[in-house]
Amino acid sequence: MPLDQDLFGFSKLQIKALWVLSSLAVVTSLYWLISDYSSETAEADGLTIYVGASDQTYKTVFTIDLNHSPADSLELIPGIGPVFSERIVAYRDSTGGFGFIEDIIKVRGIGPTLLQKIKPYLKVTP
Repeated sequence: MPLDQDLFGFSKLQIKALWVLSSLAVVTSLYWLISDYSSETAEADGLTIYVGASDQTYKTVFTIDLNHSPADSLELIPGIGPVFSERIVAYRDSTGGFGFIEDIIKVRGIGPTLLQKIKPYLKVTP
């Protein structure tokens, strides 16, 4: 509909103002919608989820005993899969157990870098 026609008794200037205000409201709504879903933090039922650079940081919430835990429990440790867990159990059974956490380096494939990553999750009891 051309702007020179009478629309609900509004003048041409009033119709232009309504278009500008309506467009501004739509753009503002889209901005708020997009910014809500693209934030770095999201909350759901009291659980805070951090994404971005911080999602590579693990907080230790449990420890696993190298001398008494089964292989499937060892797999709960980030970086330890079924192969490493079986090697750990096999080493433990063949040597009689671990004396120190650092002894896990004697297991084939586990080096100092992996040890530093998994050390907070480990403990050794006789």
